[in-house]
Amino acid sequence: MGRRYGQNPYAGYDRVDNPPFLFDGAIDGRLLPKERVVTVTISDVEAAFPFSVLAKEGTINYNQLQRRRYGSAVFFKPGTRSALDSGNIADSNKIGAAGLFEATLEGTKYIFKNEGDKIVDNETGSVWSIQGEAVEGPLAGKKLTPVVHTNSFWFAVAAFKPDTKIYQGK
Repeated sequence: MGRRYGQNPYAGYDRVDNPPFLFDGAIDGRLLPKERVVTVTISDVEAAFPFSVLAKEGTINYNQLQRRRYGSAVFFKPGTRSALDSGNIADSNKIGAAGLFEATLEGTKYIFKNEGDKIVDNETGSVWSIQGEAVEGPLAGKKLTPVVHTNSFWFAVAAFKPDTKIYQGK
């Protein structure tokens, strides 16, 4: 039997109201099983940032993650489409994209915020991309150091790291 390579076999998989396909583990009810989360582990701290909270807040400055006095910044940009929602990605829901970075550059700590659809630092007014690069302003061309993280479904994170702390928002 031939495969239909032009068709997405996982269409509808990421609907939060459907149970995870082929997962028979215990469901951690702190979030919906298929809530998308940015997860990070630093030292012995596991943290998850739900996309639903990121979509509301845009950018999160999070000091508890770093081992030193400098914090981290979680960037969120709306618009990226899901590869798991529809047979055609162009028709899929917009779920957004996220990145996690050290909030320091050349020894200076920066605080980030959203201004409309732009990510901006308070200190210089530079505009930053979702990849952590300043694209406008005095810091244009400079790059933040990425922090290793994952973008996952909550059920998978909770299954392997059940002690993960969930960022609840401001």
